[in-house]
Amino acid sequence: MARSYQHDLLKSLLASALILPFAPVAQADVPPERASISFKYLDYQDSQPDAKRISVKAPAVALQLPIAEEWSLDTSAVVDTVSGASPRYHSEPSSITRMHDERKATDIRLTRYFSQGNISFGTAFSRESDYVSRVHSLNGSISTPEKNTTLHLGIATTSDRINPTNQIVENETKHVYDLLLGVTQVLSTTDIAQANLTFSDGRGYYSDPYKFFDNRPRTKRTNAFLVRWNHHFAATDGTSRLSYRYYRDSFGIHSHTITGEYIQPLADGWVLTPQARIYSQSAANFFLGPMNAPDPSIPDNFQPGITYLSEDQRLAAFGGRSLGFKVAKRFTDFLIDLKYEHYLQRNEWAFNAAGTPGIAPFKAKILQFGMTYFF
Repeated sequence: MARSYQHDLLKSLLASALILPFAPVAQADVPPERASISFKYLDYQDSQPDAKRISVKAPAVALQLPIAEEWSLDTSAVVDTVSGASPRYHSEPSSITRMHDERKATDIRLTRYFSQGNISFGTAFSRESDYVSRVHSLNGSISTPEKNTTLHLGIATTSDRINPTNQIVENETKHVYDLLLGVTQVLSTTDIAQANLTFSDGRGYYSDPYKFFDNRPRTKRTNAFLVRWNHHFAATDGTSRLSYRYYRDSFGIHSHTITGEYIQPLADGWVLTPQARIYSQSAANFFLGPMNAPDPSIPDNFQPGITYLSEDQRLAAFGGRSLGFKVAKRFTDFLIDLKYEHYLQRNEWAFNAAGTPGIAPFKAKILQFGMTYFF
């Protein structure tokens, strides 16, 4: 499927242009004071030694509209064009295949605000040449009278239909159910913390039809724990944002993500935000590394459609590191921002398991531009 070529980092960047089923931060208990329309453009390029891989161009537009002082409507649309080359087996140059696809996605969310909380209903739809996805979500929050503590609850369902162009399968489906439980706590006048637990249960087609040796379980359960801590520095008027996320799933993957950024307002509406992220994961139980079976040989115990097996590099054990920098300028009615991020991936950087040997290094460059008009 076209989306299988995209790295998890890329998918999260593209998702940032849309309204997510679970909002990454707690929503305010009051609707936005002004309406806004935003345009964002993402340019993504990744590569491995002697081989450029995926290139993505993704323009997106979003609208936020307050309604009758107690409601708000959020909607967005994105079109991302994916082209380039992607390894079919591990990262051997001889196995790189050409690809091109376009994804169109839209979503909408309606939120009702109360004196001590809010509730929102959302739906999203995306289509590629071989993949159609629909998402429905319900999110709510409630605060204590003092508004020092806020509880969050979210549920979402995702229904996908897969029709790969090579016709290995036809009208395959995947259904995923997500649950989020969270709490946000004001610790002091300068500190706020948040903790979220997410649970996911999926059933259906998880294999990659464009990889010959790829047969994955038809069920996948995931758990994730996320903690955030924001601290405001009165001396500089800056704010640090630190987070840690632990993830595990029934495929056997365990991952750790540590993220940090520092937001520094400057004179005349300028804001500078340096960012850093460290990531590590273990390999899936059924991942076959290039040192175990030279491509494209078939393992002795492989039974098509029965043996769980994948040579997808994204299921290997590896670590990733990224550095980014964002600059924004606020005018009376406009906000303009520009962000650059550089990502590096190495098998020897896995810190929660031994990295998979034989996996070629991977790197990506991401440039994002955004402009918002308030009215």
